[in-house]
Amino acid sequence: MDEGVPPTAVVDEGLPPDVVVEEEVAPPPGPPPRPLIWPWLLLLLALVIGGLVAAWLLTRDDGKKGASTVNVPNVVRLQQHEAVVRLNQRGLIARTVTRPSSAAPGIVVAQDPNPGADLVRHSIVTLTVSAVQTKAVPNVVGQRGSSAVDELRAQGFRVQEVGVVSKQPTGTVLAQSPQAGARISAGSTVTLRVSRGLVTVPDTVGQSRADAIAAVGGAGLTPKAFTVPSTRPKGTVVAQKPQGGKRVPARSAVRLNVSSGSTSTAPPPPPPPGPPPPPPPTKPATVTVPDVTGQQQDAAQKQLNAAGLKAGLVYVASDEEQGTVVSQAPEAGTTQKRGARIQLNVSLGATPGTLKGVPDVRNLDAAAARAKLTAAGFKVQTLPQGVTDSSQIGKVVDEQPAGGKNAPAGSIVTIYVGRAA
Repeated sequence: MDEGVPPTAVVDEGLPPDVVVEEEVAPPPGPPPRPLIWPWLLLLLALVIGGLVAAWLLTRDDGKKGASTVNVPNVVRLQQHEAVVRLNQRGLIARTVTRPSSAAPGIVVAQDPNPGADLVRHSIVTLTVSAVQTKAVPNVVGQRGSSAVDELRAQGFRVQEVGVVSKQPTGTVLAQSPQAGARISAGSTVTLRVSRGLVTVPDTVGQSRADAIAAVGGAGLTPKAFTVPSTRPKGTVVAQKPQGGKRVPARSAVRLNVSSGSTSTAPPPPPPPGPPPPPPPTKPATVTVPDVTGQQQDAAQKQLNAAGLKAGLVYVASDEEQGTVVSQAPEAGTTQKRGARIQLNVSLGATPGTLKGVPDVRNLDAAAARAKLTAAGFKVQTLPQGVTDSSQIGKVVDEQPAGGKNAPAGSIVTIYVGRAA
């Protein structure tokens, strides 16, 4: 029994009065035990670890649509459409740019970002796609035309040759377009300006017709033989144009006048006075085209006008003297309808100067037209042209070069003024 706790006396009424019975009283209960904390800490730790694992599962790159970031695949060397599909499957957006490349057209040659990069879904990946394959044009100026054509075709280009009148040897490439070094797609056309050269006209006067034709053809020219009255032996060449020794473009026409072996008969005496003579016969419907190559353009236009033909001027590149007719079409000696237009290709000269637009002076009177052309810096030649419309008499009905075309400053513009036909 504790000393501080007084015993409780219990008196049992059945016991004698002097007997005291002591009864032990139990102490009060202590405080309840504290709850355990560590199981709750383990549960919290398990929840944190579970959350981290769930976050990793949701964000890891497993190629599934639910991921917030994706890994960029390698699409280099794929066709463009295949590369785009592959990127779209990863949730990425493809943007394409093109550039010339040695790869086949449509092949992806680069990508940005590079393969393996991690991007947020719906990010842009730039694809560089090969454009049409291009090649540099080689320099063939100065070469012979045949070797230049072979070299260009070997590089995969098409070739177009344009003959140009020049003092350079026949067949020499004078210029090319596009220029050397330019990059163009394979199969494109390269135009070559090739010299037609100048050849010397042989002197055939006094030769037989057959020998003269052979000599002219052998010189690279086109013989045109015409029979004319003459006292010279029949079949002998009595004249030619151009004359022997003159240098002209290759394939130019050479007129040969061949003797018929007889002189022309004298015209009959005039009819005796009497009734008025019948009206003059109408002009023939067709005329022979004269050869005007080698002449200055104004003289050539005047000769064609006198023959009943019209002229159309086209300036071309040539190192002949500026204003020289280097070729014509149709060719000399052919028969054309009266009033037909003959195209004259006129040289711009070795060093072409400033080109100016020709004013349109049609329907102006001759004086006003001359004043307008002179003010524009051109010289003027006036030629007549028959018209059936009386309102056109005295007015400019044609001009060459035509209004609106370009011509060298200071060159001659020919105006055709209407007169009664």
